[in-house]
Parts: sequence; C-alpha cells; structure tokens
Amino acid sequence: MTRFKNKSTVGPREVLLNDRALFEQITSHQQLMQAWKRVWRNGGASGADNVTVQKFSVNVVGHISALRRELRAGSYQPGLMRHVDIPKRAGSGLRRLSIPCVRDRIIQTSAAISLTPLLDAEFEEGSYGYRPNRSVNQAVARISLLQRQGFNWVVDADIEDYFDSIPHDGLMERWAQSVTDGPLSELMWTWLSHGAPLGRGVAQGSPLSPLLSNLYLDRMDEVFDARGVRLIRFADDFVVLCRSGKGADAAMEKVSKVLGEHGLCLNREKSQITDFDKGFRFLGHLFVRSMAMKVDPVTAEDSDIEKLLQRVAKEDSIAKQDALIEAEHMRLMEDRGYSPGLRNLYINAPDRRLSLRNQAFVVEQGHGGPTQETLWSELIAIPHQDIDRIDIGPKAIATDEAIRHGFATDTPIAYVNGHGETLGWVSDTLAPRAGRHLAQARITLDEGERLRLARILVEGRLRNQRAVLRRLLADRETPPDVVIDAIAGIGKVLGRGDTSRIRHAPSVEALMGYEGNATKGWWVAIGSLLDRDFTFKKRIRDRISNPSNIALNFLSWLLHRDISVAVNRAGLHPGFGALHSVSDRKDACVYDLMEEFRAHLIGGLFVYIANRNIIRIDMFSKTSDGYRLKSRGANALIKAYENRVGGKIKSPTTGNRVTWRRLMVEQAFSLAAHAEETRIYSPYEMAY
Repeated sequence: MTRFKNKSTVGPREVLLNDRALFEQITSHQQLMQAWKRVWRNGGASGADNVTVQKFSVNVVGHISALRRELRAGSYQPGLMRHVDIPKRAGSGLRRLSIPCVRDRIIQTSAAISLTPLLDAEFEEGSYGYRPNRSVNQAVARISLLQRQGFNWVVDADIEDYFDSIPHDGLMERWAQSVTDGPLSELMWTWLSHGAPLGRGVAQGSPLSPLLSNLYLDRMDEVFDARGVRLIRFADDFVVLCRSGKGADAAMEKVSKVLGEHGLCLNREKSQITDFDKGFRFLGHLFVRSMAMKVDPVTAEDSDIEKLLQRVAKEDSIAKQDALIEAEHMRLMEDRGYSPGLRNLYINAPDRRLSLRNQAFVVEQGHGGPTQETLWSELIAIPHQDIDRIDIGPKAIATDEAIRHGFATDTPIAYVNGHGETLGWVSDTLAPRAGRHLAQARITLDEGERLRLARILVEGRLRNQRAVLRRLLADRETPPDVVIDAIAGIGKVLGRGDTSRIRHAPSVEALMGYEGNATKGWWVAIGSLLDRDFTFKKRIRDRISNPSNIALNFLSWLLHRDISVAVNRAGLHPGFGALHSVSDRKDACVYDLMEEFRAHLIGGLFVYIANRNIIRIDMFSKTSDGYRLKSRGANALIKAYENRVGGKIKSPTTGNRVTWRRLMVEQAFSLAAHAEETRIYSPYEMAY
C-alpha cells in the first residue's frame, strides 16, 4: 500500500477503497475471531444487555457464527448502548461513555482492524492521537522542535463538546471521499444513528470512535498544514503554532471559521492566544520558554478508550450491590407515582391522596372498606423544590393543605380525567408579566407579525415530522410507499426559497391548510409504520375510536401540561397565539409551542413503544361504543413519555445538553423574546 505524503492527502483519494471488499474482510470468521481476542484481552464493561466478556466467552464460536450470519444476511441490528458518566482524571468534569454490547464491540473492532492502516495513511503529520506508533511524547517533542524553529506564538484551541457534536452527514461525506458506497457504509450509518439518533455525535466507548474522530478532523489538519503555521493535534485537543502575534490572531479566526464549516464550534472561553514566554498547558505538559515539563501524567489515559472501559468494568464490580439497592429504591419510588430526576408526580391509582407533612408533599395510600373510616399511610414524601408538576387522576384526591401549599410554592397541580385530558389547574397560571402579555397581544392583533411567526412554527413542525419519518425508516429494509409519499409531500410544502409554500403563504388560514395536508400524510405514514394491533389510517382526536388514537391523545395531553408549565414559567399568556387563533378556553400559545415537539414526543414515541410492546393492545378494554385505556396502559404511557423527555439533547440556544423538558422552558423564553422583539424565534429542529 502506498502511503500518502504531504499535500497528496488533500481531498478524496484518487482510487477509493473498495467498500464491498472491506465488508467481506471485516465480516470473515477469521477476522471476527481476531477481533474477539482483542476485545477479550481489553476486558471492558458490559453494554446495556449486561453480557460481560466472560459470559460471551461461554459459547463464543456460536455467538460469532450467528453474528456473521446476521451481518452477511443484512439482518444485523446493534444492541442497546449503556451510558456511563465517569470523572476525568484531570479533574475537568465528566466524560460520557456510550458503551456498545460485546457483540457490537467485536464487529466494530474488526472494522477498526481493517480500516485503521488504510485511513491512517491519509492523516497528517501533525495528528498524534489514536494513531498507531504515535504518542503524547512525540507530540510534545514536535512542539519543542517547532519552538526552537521560531514558532513562538500559540493558538491554544478547544472544540466545544467535540465527540457529541460531530454531524453524521458531514462525517459520512468525508467517509465517501475515501471509501466507495456499499454494505460497510450502510453499517457505518447504522452504528452512527444507533449511537446518536439525533444525527450528531460518535459514541465514546465504541472501538471505531477514535478513528472516526480523526477522519472528520483530517480536512481541518490539511488546512493548517501550510507555510507560516503548524498544527499539533491529539484527538480533539490541538494547538496552532505561529511565528507572530498577527499570524496567531489570523489563525484563531481561521480555526473558528473552519470549525464552523464543519458544523463544530470553537469554545472561546477555553481558547486563547499565548506564547512560550507566558507558557501554556497541553497534553499534561507545561510549556514555558524552551522547557516542557510533565505536570499531569494521566492525561493520555483520559483519551484511551480501552482503559476507560476497563475503569468502568472495575467500578461495575464494586458498585454491583449498590446498584441492586438503588434499583429497588427506584422501583418503589416509581410504584408510588414519582419519576426520580424527572420532577413530575403522578397520582393515578385508586385510594391515593396528595397530602402535606412538614412542608413536603406526601403521597398516601388509603385503607378500609366502604363502610369504614379510611386510614391513610404514607408512601413517599417529596419537598416542593423537587417537583415541577403534580398530576392527580380521576380516582385520587388532594387535601386542602396540599392545594394551599401548591399555591404558596408555585407548584402547578393538574386534575386529569381517565383519558389523560387536563380538567383544570390548581396554580397561579398567569405570571405577573403584563408587559410581556401586551407584546404577545401585539403579534396576535398584527396580521403581518402573526403570519411571520406562524410560518416559523409550521416550518419547525414539518421539518421535525420529516426528520422523525427518516429516522423511523432506518430500521426498515423496504420503506412503505406511503412513508416515501409523506416525506415527499412535506418536502414540497417546505420547498426552497421561492418554491416554499410556507414562506409565501398569504394568510395564516392558507398556512394551516398547507400544514394540514402535509400532516394528514404524516399520520398515514405513522400508521403504516406500526406493527400488528396498532395500525390506523386516520388521526382522530376522540376518546374511544381505537387504541392508537386513544394513546396518541394521552401522550398529547402529557405534552400539553409540560408546555403549559413552560409557558407559565416564561411569563407568557397561554391564550395569546399566532398560528392558533385566540378564543375562550383555548390555550393558543401552548398549542403554538407544542408544534415543534409533537413529532418526536407524540407520533415518533408512539411508534417506538407500540412496536416494542411497551404499550400493548391488552392494556385497552373493549366497550360497547369503542375502547377504553386501562390504568396499567396509562402507567405505561406515562413511564415511556417520562423516559423520553428525560433524555438529553443539545440546546439550540445554549449549546448545552439539556433534557427535553428543559428545552421546552428555553423555547418558551425564546418565544417571549420574539414577542418583545429582542430575538427572532427559532424552533428546535431534529437532526436525522
């Protein structure tokens, strides 16, 4: 194999690597066994399936043969990943590991065995991390040499949240500059989507993530491999050495621009321009004048995925008993209606009561027959600071003391019927923001401003609907025609520039017509993606028509209450909307803000839980006029919804990883800023 030299690595290879040939090699029995031996030697923690390397080894030949058959037949699907946050040894926060199960690590290790020497040949001389025969000491020696050659100015740069920010589209575009299309490329897409379904990020814990992280930054390395500057990079940490302060200023701006072109962000707070006289820290060393002193001997270990997995495995054995105790505690908490860490309290079961003790909300269980006085025993006590909202079901009650405490602590309490619908709130639903309410009213009364905001909201909803459909198709070998038609229909409405129907809609009514037609096709597509008992052809918002619509309505009301809380926190008036018209007993603002969340938290979530038997047809009872949701079905929907909204995504406002529920609050404040003309509202858009 010919090794690339100097500038010959810029741009695509002259002859691309053969995808099919690589796939055959990677999935061969011999190489899978070689990969297994490497996984065995490395040890490492189990994935979400709790299958350790020791357990896998009991029938390793049979497991490898089955894995190979699945890969060759195209039926292979990755297992669930295990997510672990571990402290960095350098003391600079936490590192999130997304750990594949053992069988997935084997095939990914096999891919790394074949791909590493081939792709490494394209990488630049200034790249040292995760590469064979390269080390921290070599990078340190290179910096010292360049300093002696007159490169005295330093751009000490930091990429914000690099591993979790790598865009899949951009990474696979770079991949396509080295490898032809084929089954290995499809496998890469599968791994990326499985590890980070929102379209950004590579799983730290995967044997392939080091190689892919280098591959994506390779084009950036090439930009700075030029006269006047030198880039030294170890994984996502890098410095750019320059001969002058002016050159360093230009290099800093160039770094920011190049990262932006790659969908990444320079962390300005952690980046600086300095020189060797002032000194700087890099790769566990302090560089001052002509000296390079080791000050943190374990920095390299923080970049070694295999050692990190070994740390997790060791901690697993220590924490096993604690985990069993904690799991039992969590089970008891959930049985009593509380979602720990998610801050909502659901009181749905019969003979349950919300009460108060020592300024803490208490859930109590009632005891006694119909002719006896009810005796109450405490199940759980939670301070109001740990609760965002309380839902009280049709058979539960609340004491006057609890309701008064809800008023005093601004804790929203919602009364909910058996269909999941909100009957009313016990809270001060209008925050004291008269000026903000007037700003909302201005938009509502100005047809031009109302249409402007309504267009933004509709575009956000349709883009997320299209993204959800594309993500759901990732698991389908043959996508249903109605799904393809729905994606195409949404695309026609969205258009581009002058062809966008949304951006040229003459009125809100016309805009809602476009949305209605596109969304009608979306629901038909969602129905076609449901397995077995839950298929449906039309979205009906009644209470009894069929199990699918009943479940969708229930999820919609859960989202409605979450958005209601967010709207109230932002000081918005719930009745003043742009897309949804203002009328009595209608929370138009709440419905507006729900638009961008519906696809993921209602339709997409329902397909997920229905196809995985999390919600089942036996959780509904057949009545004379339709269906009714049983209590265990309601509990299953609540738990699934809470699991989803408790997941973390990247905030478009702050760039931080936040829960969906936190994002709702951020978007409510963004909507308030739009009303007050300090910012143009931008809906959250899912990647796919």
